Amino acid sequence: MIKLRTSYLLPAELAETTANYLKAIQEASITDPFVLKIVALLESDLEALQQAIMAVRLNQLVSELSKTDALRDDLFIGFRDLVDANKRRRIETIKEAYAKVWPVIDQAGKNLYKLGYAEQSGKLSALFNELDEEAYQSAITTLNAMDIYTELKQAQTEFNDLYNERLEADQMADYPTLSEARSNIIPHLNALLSTMEILQSTTTEGEYDEVISLIDGITTAIMTVAKSRKTRSENEAEETEEATEEVA
Repeated sequence: MIKLRTSYLLPAELAETTANYLKAIQEASITDPFVLKIVALLESDLEALQQAIMAVRLNQLVSELSKTDALRDDLFIGFRDLVDANKRRRIETIKEAYAKVWPVIDQAGKNLYKLGYAEQSGKLSALFNELDEEAYQSAITTLNAMDIYTELKQAQTEFNDLYNERLEADQMADYPTLSEARSNIIPHLNALLSTMEILQSTTTEGEYDEVISLIDGITTAIMTVAKSRKTRSENEAEETEEATEEVA
C-alpha cells in the first residue's frame, strides 16, 4: 500500500482523508471484526478532530466578523451621507428622489451602525426590504447612490454568513484542542492502514484488492497536494535564507 505521511497533512486534510477512508471501507462492506473496531474508533476520533477544527475556526471568525462589521459600517455611513448630500439640491427630480429615500434611512436609524451585531442586521434587513422596491431603486439611481447601496447589501450578506457560521461553532462545547484530536486519530489511522495491508497479503482470493485500490487512490491524491506544498515551502525558506545571506 502507498504510505500516508500524516505529518505532512494539515488538520483539515487529515479529517477529509480519514472520512474518505471510512467511506471506502464502509462501501466495501468489510466484516472483519478488528477492522470494524478500528472504524468505530476512527469515527469517534474524526468527530473530535472536526470539532477541534471548528473551534480554531471560531477564533478566526471573531476577527473576520469584526472586519466585516467595520466594512458594512463604513458603507452604511457612505450611503447615508451620499443620500443626505442631496438635501439642498434644486433639481426637481433629485429633490423628489431625496424626499423619497431619506425618510426610510431616517426611520431605520441614521446611527444604526453603532448598534450590536444582531440589532444592526435587523435594521439593515428592514431598510433593504423597503429600498429594494422598484420606486425606491429608481430614486437611489437618481441620487447616484446605487453602487454603494449594492456594496452595502453585499457586505451585509457576507456579515450574516459569517455570523451564522460563528453561531453554529459557538454552540459546540467541550471540544478538544487540535493537537489532542490529531494525536488521538493518527495511531488509529495507522492501525487501519496496517490492518488492511495485512488482510490483503494474507488473503489469496483478492477479496480486498478493490478497497485497497480505492484507499491507495485517496492516499495518492492527498500526498500529491501535501508534498507539493512542503516542497514549495522548503523552496521559499531556502530562497529567504539565501536572500538574508546576500544582504548580510
